[in-house]
Amino acid sequence: MLRSNPLLRRLLGSWAQSCVGTGVGYVALLVLTLRYVHTSWAVPAVLIADFLPWIALGAWFGVCADRYSKRTLIVVANLLQAAAWGGLTLVHTAAPILALALVAGIGNAMLRPALRSALPIIAGEATQAAVAWYDTCRWFGLTAGPLLAATLFAISGVKVPLAVNAVSFLIAAGVMATVSIASPAHAEPRAAPGSGLRAGLAVAFAARGMAPVVLCAAASLTAGGLFNVCEPLLAIKVLHGSGTGYALLVAAFGTGMVTATLLVARRGGAPAAVLVHRFLDALTLTAMGMFASAVVGSVALATLAFAATGFANALLLVSATQIIQLRVPLPVQGRLFGAKDTLEGAAFLIGLLGAGALVAAAGVRVTLACAAAICGLCALVAVATVRLGAPATVSAAAPEAGIAPLP
Repeated sequence: MLRSNPLLRRLLGSWAQSCVGTGVGYVALLVLTLRYVHTSWAVPAVLIADFLPWIALGAWFGVCADRYSKRTLIVVANLLQAAAWGGLTLVHTAAPILALALVAGIGNAMLRPALRSALPIIAGEATQAAVAWYDTCRWFGLTAGPLLAATLFAISGVKVPLAVNAVSFLIAAGVMATVSIASPAHAEPRAAPGSGLRAGLAVAFAARGMAPVVLCAAASLTAGGLFNVCEPLLAIKVLHGSGTGYALLVAAFGTGMVTATLLVARRGGAPAAVLVHRFLDALTLTAMGMFASAVVGSVALATLAFAATGFANALLLVSATQIIQLRVPLPVQGRLFGAKDTLEGAAFLIGLLGAGALVAAAGVRVTLACAAAICGLCALVAVATVRLGAPATVSAAAPEAGIAPLP
């Protein structure tokens, strides 16, 4: 696949090194915040500033991805993030740290729908495998990046890891500037300028089973928010482990995610029915993994539960993306991915905010059990509502909704 498609090779290569940089920068940002902002709200505020733009601007950036040059949006988004992370190497107070984290979040919100909707144009018939490699790069970066950050901290402090992330975005911008995305040989017609968010989503959700796939995937991130808050508490307070135990759980979760996407990438393309069954199985396995995490009695058993949960969670996410890119017309995929980002960001925020109250009221194990129940409910809803079968073609779906090509 990669040998015969140099454009896809450049896209995935730039994305892979950027993901490692993001993993490095994420840890460095939290360390920078803890070092210079001495309040209890500092870390939550920085995290919210980073993903709040997904909620506020995700749908609008999705419209932009369908209307305008995807390559331009991707390059600008990478440059915006490079500037933000470069600026973080120079600041030491709360206001600029939060402001630059917000700018980085805006760049990320701009990048996500443009890059994901560009994949089918560049990958063509290899789209499903390309999606799996795309997610593999993401999870590998978020797993390996913190390990690299720890090494850099020991050598140079916090500024170099921040600078490494900035450079990774500059590299990504430079490489993506050489990737032609909208060539007539590979691209479907784009949405007309008069086609807005509502018209595009009407086309997208008319695709077979699309609404429950998007909504169940988003709802599962509420469970993800609960799970993320409970991770260190489970390792250190409930299971009486140490920071090393917590790091082991995080590494196991990341390893499970990378393993799942690698296996999907190696399997290559699959028909719609297989993708839907994977999605349903992944929801069920995620619920089982979270429930296992709620009842384990040792860090060793929790490591196995976390690895299984990471595997299932990655399978869930990659399957949802593959279903979208198989069933939804290309001219409206940017809008659907943008709206999906908005829903998922809001769902994750609900999980983060609800976790504190739930842990305080009922404890870590009950909170994890609630996360499992949410995923289990999503699985039941998806089984009852997601329809199997072949997708409608782009050429047939687009005219029915008034989506016309640009002149």
